[in-house]
Amino acid sequence: MTSTTGAALLAAALTGAGLALTAPPAAAGPGCGDAELVMARGTDYSQPVASTWASVDDPTVGRPLDAAVRAARPELSWTLYNVSYPADSTGPRSRVIGAVDLVAHLVVRAVECPGTRFVLAGYSQGGEVVSNALGMGSDDFPATAVIPPVLAPRIAAILLFASPIHVYNTAIPEPYAARTAQYCVPQDPVCNPASALPPDAGYGAHTRYGEAVTAAADFTAQRV
Repeated sequence: MTSTTGAALLAAALTGAGLALTAPPAAAGPGCGDAELVMARGTDYSQPVASTWASVDDPTVGRPLDAAVRAARPELSWTLYNVSYPADSTGPRSRVIGAVDLVAHLVVRAVECPGTRFVLAGYSQGGEVVSNALGMGSDDFPATAVIPPVLAPRIAAILLFASPIHVYNTAIPEPYAARTAQYCVPQDPVCNPASALPPDAGYGAHTRYGEAVTAAADFTAQRV
């Protein structure tokens, strides 16, 4: 992929996102690796610093997943990018900023690191951000920034933890369906329709996704 092609892809990705000019730019990452985990955190977790977990208070999924995928494929060199977005309660605005940043980062990194494959992961609102970037609209807003099709072969695995989209749509668009694992605890009201919730449902279940991290890392290891 030439730099000219990369620039064109980036321009297309940003032009296709309605709030592109208000989104934070994709930060310069560390050196290229064999694989990169691109993680979108859940609502109200602290603002990330790209390439490090140092200021990310995400013990539910982010930190354990980062460790688990590295342990599952230790022979690979891994890099990490935290999607830069508000992760607050502003709804569509927050998610659009996240999807724009995720797509822009992928375009830039694909050019910078032509041999790197990507693992996309999102927890809670972060899962919705990742789903939006795949082209899945939310119930209150259509998908805006979508991963360019030319980059699809570079996406090795997609991990969605408690994505609110799971409530009304579990169908992942092609060509990503076979590369996607969705995790939704049956008692979690965030990712299950109310009609399907058991009597013991509650928001405590929304913090139980550490239980799925090992399975997610195994799923990833088979595809990277």
